[in-house]
Amino acid sequence: MEEELIPFNTACEEFANGKFIFPENKIASILNALENNEKLKAIVSNALSNYNFNEIYANMVENGSIDLPDTNNELIAFVYSLLFNFQNKFLHFNDFVAKIKTETAGEEFKEFCSSILFPFREAINTAFYSQSMSTSAPEVKKTYFVKLKTAIEQIFKNIDNFKLKMTEKEEFSMLLNSLYLACEKCDKKLVYSLMVGLDYFTKAYKKTRNAYYSLEECFAN
Repeated sequence: MEEELIPFNTACEEFANGKFIFPENKIASILNALENNEKLKAIVSNALSNYNFNEIYANMVENGSIDLPDTNNELIAFVYSLLFNFQNKFLHFNDFVAKIKTETAGEEFKEFCSSILFPFREAINTAFYSQSMSTSAPEVKKTYFVKLKTAIEQIFKNIDNFKLKMTEKEEFSMLLNSLYLACEKCDKKLVYSLMVGLDYFTKAYKKTRNAYYSLEECFAN
């Protein structure tokens, strides 16, 4: 399941690492990754349904601040539309980024990535996991929660084998505990979000990556 997200997530990372070097090309890579995957394309299409970007963006400009929407769908629609407008030169990326307010001069691009691009990436990932689970039959969906709890219990039994520092172990345990509780409550939305969080954590601490794979396998039929 994760393999389908790799091109999109990689494109986002490459954009963030590229700074101002050919931003249009890197934006095109992000949009192409969404366009070339039917599931991700459907997620974006659904979010864009009846969404009026021009009106919403004009209101934001008038108010003098760019605040991301609260809901996943609106966030996806807004940032996708923003990237689309950059790519097609309806809006100029460098001009937009230059207006971002930061505490440290020269950090505008970094702030764009952390406050706009990465939340967009997380929203797409969360929607993808949500869609993948919701397409299964109801009786099968419930088994995901059971499988996840069993996998989490097994990870906890072997958690010392990962040789994490204390703070890393605490963060990992917190994510796993939260995921376990979400499974107890059959809270699908929270499960999706925590899986995304664990994905990022285990990529940062690669010694725990196999633990994430064991959780991901719980979604397989």
